[in-house]
Amino acid sequence: MELAAQTPGLIGARINARGSRRGRLTGAASYPLLAPAPEPRSAVEDIASSARDLEQLWDRDGGSVYKLACALLGDEAAAVRVVTLAMVDLALSTDSDAHEDTLRFLASRVYRHSQDVVADPSGGSNLPPVMVWLGQLAQLQRACLALCVFGGHTHREAADLLDVPPGIVAELLTAGLRELGHLAAGGAATSA
Repeated sequence: MELAAQTPGLIGARINARGSRRGRLTGAASYPLLAPAPEPRSAVEDIASSARDLEQLWDRDGGSVYKLACALLGDEAAAVRVVTLAMVDLALSTDSDAHEDTLRFLASRVYRHSQDVVADPSGGSNLPPVMVWLGQLAQLQRACLALCVFGGHTHREAADLLDVPPGIVAELLTAGLRELGHLAAGGAATSA
């Protein structure tokens, strides 16, 4: 009788079926609605979930992060090392911002790690032409372009990361894009 007396849509209320009159509920008692306790997950399930999350992250942002590292370093092997270090930083991070905007987080970590890695100049032989052209630009100009184009940063965010005024970053972006256009047309670098 108890189950038949419950009306759909009244969650947590018990109704006395004999006491209803003209749409009013008499004798209705409310009970707190408690969510069921989450089932405990095993460490294996947590690792599998983390691995899937990292795979999805790599599918979404990995190409841009790798291009950023190649643009900064001009060496594929060094780029792989730097991207790996950035991914480890993300996995170990407890910062909520890191998980909200992963591309910018990874881009900033790639830039920081690229400052500590020594690139082999012969390691860029298989890079696409645009990466070779980026390698011909001045280091700060290359970093500005890479952070803004591949890293998803605004020129102000790149300025904060590079510790230069935003106006300088804007000027370097403009000059860098002009220089890349010149190199693409077959000219030689003028500002390296």
